[in-house]
Amino acid sequence: MKYVHKAEYIFFRYLATLFGIGSKRKVSKIVQQAKSALSEDFVPSYIGFHHISRDEIVENHTTNFATQLFSNFLSDSVITIMDGTYIYIQKSNKFKFQRRCFSMHKHRPLLKPMVVTSTDGYILSILGPYLADGKNNDASIVQHMMRSNDENMMKWFKKDDILILDRGFRDALEFLHACGFQTESPAFLAKSAKQFTTEDANLSRLVTKIRWTVESVNARIKTWKYFDKVVPNVDILNLKEYLRIVGAICNKFKPPLITSVEEHCDIARSMLEKSKQPNLLQERVLKDKALGKRSREWVPLHDCKHYDNFPKLTVDYLRSLTFGVYQLYQAPNYADQHLDNDGDIDIFLHTVSSSIVQAKIQSRHTSCKQYCLWLEFNEDNDTHPVNGWFCECKAGARTVGCCAHVATILWYMGHARHTDYKTKTNRYSNAFKDASVDIETETDLESD
Repeated sequence: MKYVHKAEYIFFRYLATLFGIGSKRKVSKIVQQAKSALSEDFVPSYIGFHHISRDEIVENHTTNFATQLFSNFLSDSVITIMDGTYIYIQKSNKFKFQRRCFSMHKHRPLLKPMVVTSTDGYILSILGPYLADGKNNDASIVQHMMRSNDENMMKWFKKDDILILDRGFRDALEFLHACGFQTESPAFLAKSAKQFTTEDANLSRLVTKIRWTVESVNARIKTWKYFDKVVPNVDILNLKEYLRIVGAICNKFKPPLITSVEEHCDIARSMLEKSKQPNLLQERVLKDKALGKRSREWVPLHDCKHYDNFPKLTVDYLRSLTFGVYQLYQAPNYADQHLDNDGDIDIFLHTVSSSIVQAKIQSRHTSCKQYCLWLEFNEDNDTHPVNGWFCECKAGARTVGCCAHVATILWYMGHARHTDYKTKTNRYSNAFKDASVDIETETDLESD
């Protein structure tokens, strides 16, 4: 009998019991037949560059956000997103393979499929899987794909097609441009710089507004527990087939990750318009030393009557400022960091002027770091009460949306404190002790 890994043996035994099949060998044969049937009759119709035309991708699987932001509806260029994902495997006793599949980024053995999707999450193809050593980064993989013309992809793509990529592809950008592609990827922080320029921060936000779908596709693939766990090495030979079967099932039976509506065009136009605007408040803060001071007489929010006049903001208006939900999702978690002993959120503020407030907020990553931020508002303008913002964090200068620090102050001062919002208690607080807390001993009491 062909060698069967222990995990497969248990799996086949479970299926044999579940379906009343006496022989585990018979279960194994049925699984192989099912895999072969799906690969031959089902997969070619629902995944791969050959199965769908460029026109269908443009008409049915390209979002209004993508066309408005990057092609402006003026061309028939296909907009696709590429990203590598990880499939964890067992440690091999073949030493060369063990070295080549060990990822220094994840610190464990894995293989890397390259996922190519449209902007609504439709999977064009899953290529690879590739090894995981330093010679198989995203940039090297995409160059190998193009040079080897996997699935005749270079015939499918045309000149001036647009690729949405992350920063890991930076070493391949010159090669892709030489191949006739346009590329869009987040900007890189300049050497010795502590913050992105407004222009670079805005460009990065436009890219992330589109690129999130490929991350969600990767997460959708991992909903199959087989890929979410460690894959037995005896299954590596079947891994490509399994990935393509799952990708084809997603395309056939799963809904699009995002469905275009007319409102998206208006939002995208607004994002493009704001991406061309300078951050006027940042310019004022950097020029005016008095305005940009960090050493202030900070006042807790509940002790400052001036901020009772801060305009009330609706959730819809906040979303129109952030151009998404991620920053607002993070806002309560940032605010809860500032709980005082009475269980109230105490954010420290300083009144710069009647229309500008300065605040400081704790970093989520580093205990010793706090970010200063400035908000400009107009309490008499009910339509657009917030005029501008600037934060010291890396992305704090952008005008297309705002960072999570600014969103937290806007959300709490303009919305949460006027509602019945209740802070989230730390349910783990009784499960651990903190050695940094001072404990009064009897000796301390006697000395007092």
